[in-house]
Amino acid sequence: MYKDIIKAQKDNSLTVNYNKWVFDTISPYVGNSIIDVGAGQGNFLPYLLNKESIITIDILDTFVDNLRRLYKSQKNIHVFKCDIQDDNVIMLSGPYNIDTVICNNVLEHVKDDLRALYNIHKILNNKGNLILILPAFQILYNEWDKAVGHFRRYDFQDIKAKLTKTSFKIQLKFYINTLGLLGWFLNGGILRNTPAKNKLIKRQAVFFDRYLVRLIRKIEGIFHLPFGQSLIIIARPD
Repeated sequence: MYKDIIKAQKDNSLTVNYNKWVFDTISPYVGNSIIDVGAGQGNFLPYLLNKESIITIDILDTFVDNLRRLYKSQKNIHVFKCDIQDDNVIMLSGPYNIDTVICNNVLEHVKDDLRALYNIHKILNNKGNLILILPAFQILYNEWDKAVGHFRRYDFQDIKAKLTKTSFKIQLKFYINTLGLLGWFLNGGILRNTPAKNKLIKRQAVFFDRYLVRLIRKIEGIFHLPFGQSLIIIARPD
């Protein structure tokens, strides 16, 4: 499973335009003292370098070691190997007044997502933002999800109930990447592909990023559709 997770993360790092689109979408809600949960390849870190402090956490040595190497000279970036389900993660906030927690396609990898949300609530200051980027629609859960370690996808009502239970209040929710929804259904649902089986995944990722992202971004900037590959939620402690 970890092999597929690492491969999927590396392929995601090829989609520079898509990552920029997602970050631009959430950037109005990003503060100056941030925890990036499950940072993986660090797809958002290049856009956070001017922030006061960034704590990144991940459970895989591959990602932790790579981020420490890449950002060893960046004094405002602190990289830790840690599980968001572990209560000890609360201590990482230390002297920092954490005003933003980012979970970019992470919560679906966490077996006990309620425990993760409880811990995030303890980390985040009272006026801070929790930014969740989640795979949308449980009905689309397929072989690809299983291969990359997803315990679930998220319907809005499901994540709303979990956020309410952990004392968060949703400020905003919307969907992004309508075309990606079709690709996910085709690859993992119809073709029953996984990152390991799909030999064309890098080419597909590059083609999507180079030729389609700008078009989809422009269309979705005009038409706000009630569906997409990802569900983005901005929530605050209630």
